[in-house]
Amino acid sequence: MKVSATEEYGLRCLMRLAVAWGTGEFMTIPQVARLEGLSPQHVAKLVSILRRAGLVRSVRGMNGGVGLSRSPKDVTMTEALSALAGTPVRTGPCIGPSAAGCEMVGTCGLRNVWCRISDVVTGVLDGVTLADLVMNGRPGAAGLQQNAAIEPARWGSGTRG
Repeated sequence: MKVSATEEYGLRCLMRLAVAWGTGEFMTIPQVARLEGLSPQHVAKLVSILRRAGLVRSVRGMNGGVGLSRSPKDVTMTEALSALAGTPVRTGPCIGPSAAGCEMVGTCGLRNVWCRISDVVTGVLDGVTLADLVMNGRPGAAGLQQNAAIEPARWGSGTRG
């Protein structure tokens, strides 16, 4: 699975906002940019994508800024990656809306493999939340301490139910 720069940086921004969620504060785009080593313009673009997907909200005013629209424990990696890239797993060309027009669908064995890979990876991503990511790698996540660290059993069994 290859993760694009948009997905990587978008996840980092979400993780930064998840830390802020624990303190009850909003962050400005320049703050997020500085802390993540990104340009404010790039962070603004990512926040716009995430806001359209309903993962981030913005508040105007003196104590305003951007923040998560709901608890980090309620946002899965599947949802975050889907917001940033359209689909969390991109395998072969025979997965997705254009697959119906594939002339080889009846005689090609790849589609079943791509579907199985997609199911396994999505199963893992469904079991990992922003809170899990933050607790396993972000200093200052004290407000999220009630969430357990990622446990391998939560990562999925290899099949989706």
